[in-house]
Amino acid sequence: MEARKLEQPIEQVESVKPFGTKDRLGYMFGDLGNGLLFGFITSYLMVFYTDVFGISAAAVGTMMIVARVWDAINDPMMGIIVDKRKAGKSGKFRPFILWGSIPLAIFAILTFTSVPGLSQNLKLVYAYVTYIGFGMAYTAVNIPYGSLSTVMTSDSVERTSLSTFRTIGSMLANLIAMVLTPMLIFNAEGGVSAEGFFKAAIIYAIISTVCCILTYRLTTERVKHTENENANGPQIGLLGSIKMLVKNRALLGIMMASFGMLLALMLPMSLNSYLFKDYFKNPGLITIAGLLGVVSSFMIMPFTGKFVAKFGKKETAASTLILSIGAYLVLFLVPITNPYVYMGIYFISSIGAGFFNILTWALVGDAIDYQEYLSGKREEGIVYASYSLVRKLVQAVIGGLGGFALAFIGYQSGAATQTPEVANGIMKIITGIPLVGYVIGFVSLLFIYDLSKEKLAAMHAELEKRREEAK
Repeated sequence: MEARKLEQPIEQVESVKPFGTKDRLGYMFGDLGNGLLFGFITSYLMVFYTDVFGISAAAVGTMMIVARVWDAINDPMMGIIVDKRKAGKSGKFRPFILWGSIPLAIFAILTFTSVPGLSQNLKLVYAYVTYIGFGMAYTAVNIPYGSLSTVMTSDSVERTSLSTFRTIGSMLANLIAMVLTPMLIFNAEGGVSAEGFFKAAIIYAIISTVCCILTYRLTTERVKHTENENANGPQIGLLGSIKMLVKNRALLGIMMASFGMLLALMLPMSLNSYLFKDYFKNPGLITIAGLLGVVSSFMIMPFTGKFVAKFGKKETAASTLILSIGAYLVLFLVPITNPYVYMGIYFISSIGAGFFNILTWALVGDAIDYQEYLSGKREEGIVYASYSLVRKLVQAVIGGLGGFALAFIGYQSGAATQTPEVANGIMKIITGIPLVGYVIGFVSLLFIYDLSKEKLAAMHAELEKRREEAK
């Protein structure tokens, strides 16, 4: 397809402080705050609903699917709102992060609040309202945050460093959630308590709000995309933008790859509590298991840049997934009853997946640039909203698959112990579904995401040429 001429020339805003460490740290804090709440919801909300609030696993799965259907409407709407907002004194994206952090914190606390005396129907109503409310507040913060990196700098090297620091923020969020949450919610007998969930929600909500404030204060929007009123050719409306998104193979590829990867990474997070308390009979190992993914990512971080420089982003992310596929194939096929053997093989899979985790946001940024290359318009909001929607759909799939699968194998909500058949079923779910997810990620990167190292360099050179001509 013929690429369109640039409709939005870029102006590098003058008289602002240069890009530096404060920007990197500020951007890191953003994913630390968002990721902490996101990880808490992903890993422990189902346990809260089934074992504390007393909602059946099947009802939880249905609720999460309904919430994601609403996200299919809400996320693009938020993307359009962000795109249409003109940059003010505080920038275009940063104000959303600052003011959106308040409702985000409130809904996070309400979601993990067990209201006594409610009937089963009222419990469902309360769960729907608070969970969907949290999702909307999270969207209002996360879409502007994801788009922020594209206006902090136009330099590709500096953007890659932002992706790395965002990954560090995400890993720190996972580290805090995995270490602190079990200490707060589990009692001496291995059960969970409403008070523990409520306390954890308050702590994480406060940390998230502080992180959003730090992101607002430490980051600077330097790149301004101005409308070219004299641009020739037909203007692209909303429907035109959506059609152009469909033609963006890089975006479709990273969306499909992320769908598979997040499914593989987040389902174990969602069901780890069940695996270690019902299958391995050792809930105290949940923290160690959660730390393994963080440790593996920190281990490979020094090597990621070298691999990318030699082979390319797509090539590095795709090839290393073979390690994850092999590890989970062993976990699924071989009956493993020793939790330490399980964690060792899981650690190997995390090394393979870690490269994708570190490169994800750089790949998304390239897809945003590719959209500009194809359409001639700069549309960070709608492109990032489309990608964000995939992440929400993964939550729905995890909640739906996890909830329905638990119901199918006979999991009894609120029961002190589960049958051996249920425990074995949990092990099959937590190893089989991630295996499928890693295969989806590998195939999507290899055959759909079409920005190879050579093509990416040619695209960036063409964009720079157009931007110079448009000045």
